[in-house]
Amino acid sequence: MLEEIKKELLSNPGKLKELLEYFNFYNAAAHQSYISFGRSEYSSKKSIVIRLGNNPYLYVKDYARNINQDLFTYISRQRGVQYTDILSVARKILGINGCYSHFENQGIFGGFYGRIKKKNTISPHVYEETLLDRYERCGNLRFLRDNISLEAQKFFNIRYDTESHGIVIPIYSQLGQLMGVKVRCNYDTSDGELKYYYLIPCAMSQTLYGYSHNYNYLAGSTVYIFESEKSVMQCYSYGIRNCVALGSGSISGRQVQMLFSLNPERLVFMHDTGFAIENIKRNISLVKAYSRFSDIKTGYWDYFGKGYEDKISPSDLGDRKLKQIMEEEILMAG
Repeated sequence: MLEEIKKELLSNPGKLKELLEYFNFYNAAAHQSYISFGRSEYSSKKSIVIRLGNNPYLYVKDYARNINQDLFTYISRQRGVQYTDILSVARKILGINGCYSHFENQGIFGGFYGRIKKKNTISPHVYEETLLDRYERCGNLRFLRDNISLEAQKFFNIRYDTESHGIVIPIYSQLGQLMGVKVRCNYDTSDGELKYYYLIPCAMSQTLYGYSHNYNYLAGSTVYIFESEKSVMQCYSYGIRNCVALGSGSISGRQVQMLFSLNPERLVFMHDTGFAIENIKRNISLVKAYSRFSDIKTGYWDYFGKGYEDKISPSDLGDRKLKQIMEEEILMAG
């Protein structure tokens, strides 16, 4: 849905101007092919430009600061506001309540990506954030021992369910809306017993964990794709923010679309050890099948034959080792 919100803003320069003014950018003026504006009341009126055509990722060019990045990242970094807060304002300005129903009714999808959408996506159910009030706001030692800092637990809104003795992991949509609740048992489990389960089910294939939390670090950069939510939280604790998680081993068509909407430099799969090379290649093939209109480099963690134990995520190995892996053990696909 982020892609469609960007399209709506580009096709409605007046609304785009309103969004800029809301976040205190000055002298916004709509021209035939671009919008120009200034950072402050006294700065040049034409120092920052957004092209209205041939700009699907809604990039901003700030000539004075040599910045070229998408609008939501630009506003977030320049004004110190969260990506989800900017999206909320944009949706109100555009008059969008339920994103999926709004765009489905408009019939905005078409062509290749329209066919993908119809075939591979469903409208995910979202919940009010107040649903989480039934769970305690507190960190936990199990995650702390797993290299997930208390700061990371707070940032990802980790809670605790005293009734089930479970660590509560909220799952959010691409737009930062609550989609479901996953639980990690806060006790030792035997072989074959579930460690994780959904307390409130969600369509995990329709989102990427960490997408809305890490958006400013994902757009236009290398994106590392892990299997589990825990890995994204561990990476945050290590100071690594350009990460998302599939919630499983296989990538879905909708998840590929979400990654493409970031206009990434590279996509790197960071599967747990023991995940078959055939399955990794299948994920890469799906990405390439969708990338016929772009040239995004794709790779994976080549852990094969290096003596790692099975069922280990690279983020489980600690800060230093993970950074070494990212530098030395990534194999780019031909």
